[in-house]
Amino acid sequence: MRKPSARLLALPAVLLFGALLSGCPNPNSYGTPRTVAPGKVAHSVSLESFGYIGETTELVANPDTGESEARTTTTSGFVPTLPSYQLRTGLTDILDIGAHVHNLSSFGVDLKVNPVRGVFDLAVDPGVQYFYLASDEASVHIVYLHAPVMLGVNPTDWFSIVVTPGVTYGLASGNIVDDGEAASTADGLLLRGSLGFQFRTSDNFAIHPELTMMKSLEGPGLVYNFGIGFNFGALPSYKDLQEPM
Repeated sequence: MRKPSARLLALPAVLLFGALLSGCPNPNSYGTPRTVAPGKVAHSVSLESFGYIGETTELVANPDTGESEARTTTTSGFVPTLPSYQLRTGLTDILDIGAHVHNLSSFGVDLKVNPVRGVFDLAVDPGVQYFYLASDEASVHIVYLHAPVMLGVNPTDWFSIVVTPGVTYGLASGNIVDDGEAASTADGLLLRGSLGFQFRTSDNFAIHPELTMMKSLEGPGLVYNFGIGFNFGALPSYKDLQEPM
């Protein structure tokens, strides 16, 4: 079996391959910049979907000349995925840690640091996601390193707007068998941006729709995740925003 160059399987192809096999990059947090109180635990269950827009190139015969020519077409798709679960526990007043089961098919952890709180909140939330894809003709390990900055605006104590710019780096290794060839590794950098809205119906329950888009710097690929998170447990407090009686 011959191994071509490391870039044969570009990152958009990895993303598409992962989506079709129920594993995909999932940067959605379904949370705000605020951290869980020390020693407390919060949970999130989310219903999600995954979409992609990319290009494929194939050789087709020119009917006039009989020669093969490259033809590029745009391909896209939007599919529901399995639910995700997240557990967060507070470590200090400005630090918490999260453990994730993405789409019941991959695992992740993140560490959130929240130094700014008020009407405007800010946090950094680096994390890692791993999943393994396997079929009769493929075996791939994929790691995504997420580096977002979470920006929150809190007009009231029950509602927040969350904007999350950042970058994600993807690294894949393994084999994809296609006509006797295999792709050994693939990696790439993506720009990412998220928009979410959190509606807190009580101190212990919130609904959080969120959309994240990721643009590959390796090519024309674009992927996006949309989901609705249901948060419960010891959620971050917003009592500092309540007007004094």
